Amino acid sequence: MDGIKKSSTPFAALKFGHFLYLLLFLAVAAAGCSGREFIQEEASTDPEGPEAPPPYDGRLLAQVVFDSVDYIVPTTQLMQPFIREFGDGTVVDKVMIRKVQETKEDEPAYYLVGLGMQNGAFRSMALELDLAADNSLYLSSNGAKHMCKSSAGCGFCYFTFSGNRITGCECSSRAPGNNCEHRFTEKNTLLKDVPVLRSTREGRGAGKR
Repeated sequence: MDGIKKSSTPFAALKFGHFLYLLLFLAVAAAGCSGREFIQEEASTDPEGPEAPPPYDGRLLAQVVFDSVDYIVPTTQLMQPFIREFGDGTVVDKVMIRKVQETKEDEPAYYLVGLGMQNGAFRSMALELDLAADNSLYLSSNGAKHMCKSSAGCGFCYFTFSGNRITGCECSSRAPGNNCEHRFTEKNTLLKDVPVLRSTREGRGAGKR
């Protein structure tokens, strides 16, 4: 019996060693497959490249002709959109396009401006327009928005500017306590809910650039 035990022990150890090697091999193979699957999953979720920018949503409003503004869209159509853009009960009664150019060396910039009142206080808003190569003026949702809000004693606020950019607001009165608050946002939603703008030019719409 002792002889049988001595002769079977090495064989059993060898068989057990092969079994452990097989388990190790299977574990390594499974880990490799899992790693490849993980890499493939991550690769499939990665974007193929940078997202395309959204299409330009500019709307044609006017054209610069010999340093004057020729309105293509009547400003009366823009009063209600300005009222919605203020969103605080401001009643807009005047809309215009104004050029900003501090010196002749500065490139001119154009702004769509809405003026109104809210509970007896003056309000104004200026939206930056895009100037095309043919001197057409477009308003897009990426146009910067400036707002002036007057204090109780201030009857009118001016936009202040440097070069061709609006930088703030200033009250027309220099009396103490008369001031204007300037607010700025990088975008606007003035024409977001305005599907169609009627043109003053027959056969020419106010569409995209």
